[in-house]
Amino acid sequence: MKILVTGGAGFIGSHLVDKLAEKGHEITVFDNLSKGKINFLKKHKGKNYFTFIKGDIMDTDSLRNAVRGSDIVYHLAGNSDTIKGIEITNTDLILNTTGTYNVLEAMRLENVKKIVFTSTSTVYGYVNEKLKENYGPLKPTSLYGASKLASEGFISAFCHTFSMQSWIFRFANILGPRITHGAVFDFINKLKKNPKELEILGDGNQFKPYVHVSDCVNGMIMGVEKSKEKINIFNISADTQTTVKEIAKIVSREMGLDPKFKFTGGEIGWRGDLPSFFLESSEIKSLGWKTKYTSTEAVEVAVREILASK
Repeated sequence: MKILVTGGAGFIGSHLVDKLAEKGHEITVFDNLSKGKINFLKKHKGKNYFTFIKGDIMDTDSLRNAVRGSDIVYHLAGNSDTIKGIEITNTDLILNTTGTYNVLEAMRLENVKKIVFTSTSTVYGYVNEKLKENYGPLKPTSLYGASKLASEGFISAFCHTFSMQSWIFRFANILGPRITHGAVFDFINKLKKNPKELEILGDGNQFKPYVHVSDCVNGMIMGVEKSKEKINIFNISADTQTTVKEIAKIVSREMGLDPKFKFTGGEIGWRGDLPSFFLESSEIKSLGWKTKYTSTEAVEVAVREILASK
């Protein structure tokens, strides 16, 4: 199968490309390398297993050329830095929503009918209950979540209007090697600069599910292979949660440090953040998927892998 992966040199994208290569697919990676790195893409059986195109989803001509001839598009490109989206408020609108529209339009023009989209649990907003895929109404609290929800809307509309098929994955927090943002990434970098003190956003009691990137990628591929509806929506989440304070302790322990924790205060870390959320992943589980790691185990494994790669 000929597969285009936008954002394929990024954190999740590069792990996805690794897994798709193991299955023998012909892969094209389309990435502007703003977050991703070409060295995230490994060799497979001693040779490159992908074609790389340095390109931007805002460049519609380049994007259309990349889409041409594909059997399916895995669309992972976009802004993943929620803080940047707060500072420059049209960031998520342009890179996520308009970027997704550009991918869809390129697919329409090139008669490519299948798209896989990485969405987010933040489309649900703050709801103090376990969330299933059919929960509604969806009320995102962040610009990032709003842009992903708008993207889901465009995908649904293109599927119905132009006879496309889609797989939408709403992720919990994903961790692992090659990560470029998030609490674990920030804590490691902060402690390298100052081993004696660690600033923690909020009160540290925020608790959320964390998933190892290997479990995430396996879930995506299984969902695409086994679910054949016009629009397929899956939550990807662990059944358990981990507090930010616990993550700080794990990172400190694995680095052999005992820093003083300095909390910025409040129940959330930044505007649009959620103090907690719970996802029910029954849809993807019904296909046979389950996480290898609990939430806290995923954090522990990821921290060791990240530190070992430095």
